[in-house]
Amino acid sequence: MVNRKNAEQIQEEILSYLKEGPKSIKKLSELTESTWATINTHLDNLKKENKVREILSINNLRVFIRKDYPVFYGLPLDKEKRDLSLYLLAKIIDSWKESHDGEMPNKTTVQKIAVEIAKKEPSLNLQVVRFHYGKVLPVSIEPQNASQMLIEYNVSEPKNSNDILKKINHEIKNGNHTNIAWKEKKEQYEKHEDMRIYLLKDKLEYASYNKDNFKADTEKIIYDLFLEIPSTQRYSYYLQRYHDFISAFKLIVSSNEFEKDKKQYIQEIIEVFNSIWQSLTTQFFFEDFGSQTDKELEEIQENIEKNTFEIDIFQIDDKITNLLSYKNYLTIKKKELNENEKKIMGILLEGANEE
Repeated sequence: MVNRKNAEQIQEEILSYLKEGPKSIKKLSELTESTWATINTHLDNLKKENKVREILSINNLRVFIRKDYPVFYGLPLDKEKRDLSLYLLAKIIDSWKESHDGEMPNKTTVQKIAVEIAKKEPSLNLQVVRFHYGKVLPVSIEPQNASQMLIEYNVSEPKNSNDILKKINHEIKNGNHTNIAWKEKKEQYEKHEDMRIYLLKDKLEYASYNKDNFKADTEKIIYDLFLEIPSTQRYSYYLQRYHDFISAFKLIVSSNEFEKDKKQYIQEIIEVFNSIWQSLTTQFFFEDFGSQTDKELEEIQENIEKNTFEIDIFQIDDKITNLLSYKNYLTIKKKELNENEKKIMGILLEGANEE
């Protein structure tokens, strides 16, 4: 006689399997030897209890993760890499508190320290990805919950733990870390040669606070940023949309109306730029994260990436359309342009009119 599992046992099994990463209802039903309908019911109950989260629902594919799953976007990540990343982040937090009279480090500081260790010690084989605010490990951990996370995900101490702890202490002591988020980001951008686009983005953000000189301070930055967008197929959408953004920017800041209501126009320009930036850096993340070897996990990852991109482009397209619509009623200041400026304005106006 086969003993039937009760609801509590099945839910415990589901949560245990989800520690491994995202799982479809089909996969969970196979692992728990339960029907699709049974697993679906238990997942709905676990959702109500705020223990799981649905990250995909496409046709017959429904995918869930634990609410505390630490990998960005709920992506599948090799357990060894995930555990090492979690261990490193947790120990950075412990070491920082120990060396700074109990001060809790912020998440930005923890990530930037981890990235510097990964850069200096390639033998650790830590995965690093570019994201919205620079380079990070692909996992996130709340500093106040770090120790509990290691227990919850059964993260064991690696064989080279003593060596890792020495590297952490050395980086905290000698790495010029301040626990001030904007300084930590700026330090990373300046140290890494491949992060010029992040430095330019920071410059644009700071320039947007100066309403009086907004045009003069931001024009070159915006053009330079365009040159930093990769020219590969993955980024073709962003090259086109950013070109449209430049067209709209040039028209707005050259208009009579801009001078009368700078605050509103600057706010809209920066809002559109930030939408492009968030999506562009999400593409950086997925490119750096790499692909899966398992066919089922690859399908999950591809669908997560596709869904994320589709949501992003809907928002970007809507905002850029609104920005370009200003060309219908803005009046351009009359001013004498040199020959080079005339050529640039002609190209931009032609691009905007094509919309």
